[in-house]
Amino acid sequence: MTDPLPVVRLAADAGVIIGTAFDMPGANGARAAGPTEGSLVRLERRAVDIARSLWGAYVAVLQDPANAGVYRDPSAGLAALSWSLGHGVTVVSSQLTGLPSKVGPARPFLNWDRIAAYLALPSANVDASLFDDVTVLGPGAFVALGDTTAPQHLVWTSSTFAADPVDDREFASRELASRVEACTSALVGSYDRVILEMSGGLDSSIVAGCVAATGHRGRVAEGLNIAFGRPESDEIGYAQAVADRLGVPLQCVAHAPDPMQEAAFGDFARAFQPCVNSVDAKWDLHEIERLKACGAQALVSGQGGDAVFFQMPSALIAADLIATKGWRALASPIVADVARRARMSVWDVAREVRRQGRGAVLPDGRSTLLAPCVREATGKLAHPWVREARAANLSPAKQLHVMAVANFHGNQRPRRRRDVADVVFPLFAQPVLEHCLRIPAHILAGASYDRAFARHTFADRLPDLVFRRRTKGLVTVYFARLVANSLAVLRPFLLDGVLADAGVLDRDALARALDPDHLIWEAKPSDILWAVAMEAWVRHWQTQVPDSHRASRG
Repeated sequence: MTDPLPVVRLAADAGVIIGTAFDMPGANGARAAGPTEGSLVRLERRAVDIARSLWGAYVAVLQDPANAGVYRDPSAGLAALSWSLGHGVTVVSSQLTGLPSKVGPARPFLNWDRIAAYLALPSANVDASLFDDVTVLGPGAFVALGDTTAPQHLVWTSSTFAADPVDDREFASRELASRVEACTSALVGSYDRVILEMSGGLDSSIVAGCVAATGHRGRVAEGLNIAFGRPESDEIGYAQAVADRLGVPLQCVAHAPDPMQEAAFGDFARAFQPCVNSVDAKWDLHEIERLKACGAQALVSGQGGDAVFFQMPSALIAADLIATKGWRALASPIVADVARRARMSVWDVAREVRRQGRGAVLPDGRSTLLAPCVREATGKLAHPWVREARAANLSPAKQLHVMAVANFHGNQRPRRRRDVADVVFPLFAQPVLEHCLRIPAHILAGASYDRAFARHTFADRLPDLVFRRRTKGLVTVYFARLVANSLAVLRPFLLDGVLADAGVLDRDALARALDPDHLIWEAKPSDILWAVAMEAWVRHWQTQVPDSHRASRG
């Protein structure tokens, strides 16, 4: 949004909260710092207090007579960058461009080591700046200002909640419903007029049901369904059922995989980080058109629910149960349900449990298009939350859960639609995230179909058609077709691009991936689209700033 961000001054000139913040359900009072604690420790303790008492999309700039620091909320709804201007002056901003003269960073040189790592695994680099002398604050992290080499400290940690499990199913269900409703009410109630994304899936339907339950139906201008026009992604019937139950009109927008145009790539390359979600320009433009037509100030999305409610089929769920109850748990129907959903035999599940006993093995989400040297150099990349979960020795399934929710931060990156409206994700709100991390994996996801726990928790808020649904529409084929229809543009753009020239992308792997036959059967369209986003971003910024002398290239 272009509107000024809310700013709330803290008592005793202790700093400011920039952005939107709400009181945390059941928050405890602030902890006073001890008299012997140093200044930076006091500031970090203050950040801990804020993390416990507030949630939303905000950045806290904290100060005392000796030091200053910044804390960013774990949902990461508001970006936080900082850089020094020298002479004791530090800038904190949510963007690099559009700043007053001489306020921007003095040496924002492109750092190719970080560019390579970012392309390899974007989700692992939420706290990595692609420029020298610019700090990007990670979700739930605190950093002292004034020293560009100062390390970031996780103030909000996933293990704090995952290590304190809620084993009472009834309480877990009641509390989940209460928190989702409270967060939905707070977010939607902040606007006069909103649009609800209605994909027809479970998560957006839960959000719509909670909008109705909390009395905010009158704020909804319409439901919006992006129709991909493929049988495997047809959601319109389910979306219509949700809209009818809520009592709002449903706007269906046909979205065909028309060839991408290189001229549009520059639209999203000016932000401080690239964003793959902006590669498909038409998607953003469809939503912008509806937001303007309705005069809506926000787009409310159910995205994030897949991760928070543990949609992923995995034998690790059984591994957690067996770790808790011993090998006798193999006789539990939960193990059979997990095996059925993961399309494995019970004995395959048992073998996977033994393998995990030697150390949790999480999916390797790195791009398949990396040059060999980049692949070798990025083997240990992980999101800060995932590193922290490993260090805390969380159970294998909880580590997978943390990885999934951490990956969602990519949806908070800059995007065209954010220039005209706020985009809010009630299911990724901090109170919901904290509670779901406390629910053991075998309770949250130990069923033969996905998100069974959430589905039953919100059963009375869902149309029966959605509640009984056991599958979801797939858009993978759409993105494969989008890439296939755009090969005339993408092949020269990538094969003759700066990333291939710099030795970040493997030109041979690119050529195979961009072959139509390979694309149909083997290629990952997401890797190709990420390469497009990164290529466009680097090309733009190379016209603005020089390459760093601190990082290698090629």
